[in-house]
Amino acid sequence: MTNAEFQKAVLGELKGIKGDIGEIRGEIGEIKARVSNMEVRQDEIYHVVRAIEHSNQVGKSELDSQNIRLAKVEGKLKRVAKAYNEEVDVGSASNL
Repeated sequence: MTNAEFQKAVLGELKGIKGDIGEIRGEIGEIKARVSNMEVRQDEIYHVVRAIEHSNQVGKSELDSQNIRLAKVEGKLKRVAKAYNEEVDVGSASNL
């Protein structure tokens, strides 16, 4: 192989490598775009989960409030029953 042939072979390989690098850069650009989209989606999911968590906390708080109100009503019912000297079946009264 002569020097000129060797140089042509090396140049051909370098052109191939340059083409491969261009393709790799394009693929890296696509990967960056996909990662960016995934980050946006992950942020959206995070905010949805936080909203659900907040909604659950509000629901639990409202349920606790209703339980407290119910306990107060049961207490008042028992006092009324005592005033009339009657036994109250709270279970059947709560079915009303």
